Amino acid sequence: MGRHVDASPGPLGLRRSSQLAGLVGGAAWVVASFLADGAAARAGLLPIGAVLLTVALLGLGLLLVRSDFLALRVFVAVAVPALVWGVFAIVHQSVSDPQGVDAAFGAVVGLVCGAGLAHRSRRAPRATL
Repeated sequence: MGRHVDASPGPLGLRRSSQLAGLVGGAAWVVASFLADGAAARAGLLPIGAVLLTVALLGLGLLLVRSDFLALRVFVAVAVPALVWGVFAIVHQSVSDPQGVDAAFGAVVGLVCGAGLAHRSRRAPRATL
């Protein structure tokens, strides 16, 4: 029997690192949405934030499957960001203010990840089959 990847020892496991990436990436997108369109900082913050948000979604996908079957975990880890970014692209193209969508998406992901970082789990990690 293997141990679940979330039960890894150390202060910065998969869950915490995914939440931290989501918090920083979401904050980067919120800050970038308030900058002017031609600003160099905006051009740097959006791609960096997108990479961090993708890392957070990959981690979330890995944590959704509680199994040692690696192929299933990798499939879900890739499917979650693909689904989220697909829906985001549709919404982003269909609204008149794409910067507002960037800010809202970054804020939601950042707040959810920040709340997860603030919450300490008190239950002991469990082994999976």
